[in-house]
Amino acid sequence: MAKPFIPTPHPVLGLPSVTQAMAMGQRAWEEAMVRRERIIAEEKADPFGHLWQPPIWRVCDALCGFPWVDAAWAEQMRRHLQFDKPVRILLILGGNRAGKTQYAANRTMRVLFHYVAARAWALHSTLPMSRQYQQPLFYDYLPPHLKAADIKGKTAYIAYKQKTGFSEEQFVLPPQETGVRGASCEFKAYEQEIGTIEGGNLRIVWPDELVPSEWVETLELRVAELNGWVVITFTPVEGYTETVRLMCDGAETVKESVAFLCPNDEGPPDPARALGLTPEEYEEVQLAEREGRAAMCPQSRPENCEAWLTGEPSQLAVPAGRVFKRVPRVLKSADPEGKRAVVFFHSADNPYGNPKNIWKTISSKPEAFIQERFYGIAKKTMAARFKKFNRNVHVVAPDAIPKDGTNYQIVDPCNGRNFFMKWYRVTPDAVYLYREWPGNYVIPGIGLPGPWALPSGKHPDGKRGPAQTPFGWGLRRYKEEIMRLEGWHDLKKMEREFAGMSKEEREEFLDALSEENGAREVIQERQIDSRFASTPQMQKDRPVTLISDFADINVFFQPTPGDDIDEGVHLIQSALDYDEEKPVDFFNKPKFFVSSECVNSIFALMTWTGFTKEGRRAMDGACKDPIDDDRYFFLGDHSYLGGRTEDAPDEYAGETRNYY
Repeated sequence: MAKPFIPTPHPVLGLPSVTQAMAMGQRAWEEAMVRRERIIAEEKADPFGHLWQPPIWRVCDALCGFPWVDAAWAEQMRRHLQFDKPVRILLILGGNRAGKTQYAANRTMRVLFHYVAARAWALHSTLPMSRQYQQPLFYDYLPPHLKAADIKGKTAYIAYKQKTGFSEEQFVLPPQETGVRGASCEFKAYEQEIGTIEGGNLRIVWPDELVPSEWVETLELRVAELNGWVVITFTPVEGYTETVRLMCDGAETVKESVAFLCPNDEGPPDPARALGLTPEEYEEVQLAEREGRAAMCPQSRPENCEAWLTGEPSQLAVPAGRVFKRVPRVLKSADPEGKRAVVFFHSADNPYGNPKNIWKTISSKPEAFIQERFYGIAKKTMAARFKKFNRNVHVVAPDAIPKDGTNYQIVDPCNGRNFFMKWYRVTPDAVYLYREWPGNYVIPGIGLPGPWALPSGKHPDGKRGPAQTPFGWGLRRYKEEIMRLEGWHDLKKMEREFAGMSKEEREEFLDALSEENGAREVIQERQIDSRFASTPQMQKDRPVTLISDFADINVFFQPTPGDDIDEGVHLIQSALDYDEEKPVDFFNKPKFFVSSECVNSIFALMTWTGFTKEGRRAMDGACKDPIDDDRYFFLGDHSYLGGRTEDAPDEYAGETRNYY
């Protein structure tokens, strides 16, 4: 009697139902089963050449601009995700068994086979961890003929044992595989001195799990010459580490997904849709597991990320009447050069990882644990102070800011760095931050100043950016800049009259210019940090202050009221507040909005904690000055007093020259 055919279980390749099989006919069904068994056998024998890949992998390929991806499609995906060019550092945060390590190992190996004499590094916490978790993946991805026997020669070296990993913690591919000289991969560990990674000229680096933030910044330099890549993989069981902070602080969420395991109503989680399965398919997967047979459908059906470009649904529809939270899928890091991105791998992205059982394991856990273990979301242990701040709610386009309103300017001066200045417009129902200085625009005589603060793995509030480096300006130069930005009508007069004057005459002339002669923007009141600006200093036998010095050149400031940090923070929080559980509309909206052009203020509102990583109050953090301006504004009496911003004639538009 012929042995009955029993289909091999496979997490992706389901089986036709009885109805479908009968419709196919005996011969077609048998041919389909032969093809299915051949695909499974080929995948097992040569996973590198026959690996099934989830759609999120191709998104990562597009972000990195890997050479094996269609260039036009990759550029389209990057544009959709708001990236102007390929990234050089990609952080993959993943749920349990989400496939992130498989992706990194596979792509590292593909780079080695694509480029002549390419060099790669793979790093883990310790070398024993590398031998246990990283090196077996590289061995599995070697083509079968390179695993048949050890290869030891002058130009190639591959010797592997399951217990000890690759001999000498490296392998070199044969020249005929990759070109004139063989590509190579070395395995390193963070327990080694950071000096061991100096001097490398690499095409790709894969740091797995708890890579220190200073290693990331050093590794970025190791791939810079060849325009290579650093691909970091991490399961956030250790929380919001320094490296996660470096990549995620101030980042913009450019793509979200529905989190079917995190209901935002009174209903239960929806594990079927979380796995991309219909309720009927989910029952079939469970039944097949109990019966020990191949399922009629995949173990999970990952989100179809390629549908992002077509407008088709990438996930199953949310059932009528249900509401679920959304989780980030792709982040654009707060990197001025646009070279860093964060992608989240969900457990459902990897049908091979048995995501159904992962859900069973975590189903009774708190929501934060589910987000961490299934969706890869790292929770901050020290959260930013303005938890309600949301780019999608509080950030508005410049042309959406009302023209009618009462304008105020707040200035935070400081020794050792530039002033930070902000302009606010108060309307009957809201406050709009419509300008910051320095900002993401050209300053005459300076150029583009760069960011005020940058993400930092070591410092919760970021590190100082290039815009904090003093320009060497005196008060007259600040007056010129205020005149330019506000469009004082005296600008044209100054440009006409300055031509034949001496430096002393120019100073005297500039000092006399006043906004009372007209300006594009009418400023109701200017305020400056009272602690700094009101402290008198003796000059020429008389006490002077920054306020009096500004008054001498016809720019009039009032001191800011008090300096209660906690009270000011509370007032900002109140202005940002809205009910996150309800739609944003006329009756449910915040009172404080920020122009999308105010990039430094947005970063500060997303990042600032006010504390050091040791938990002490930080009095000199990199993001403190932009937040101080907001505190001073809301602590003061800045009411709507009517008024309209004037539209200055064209003859007054333009930039001042740097006369000093």
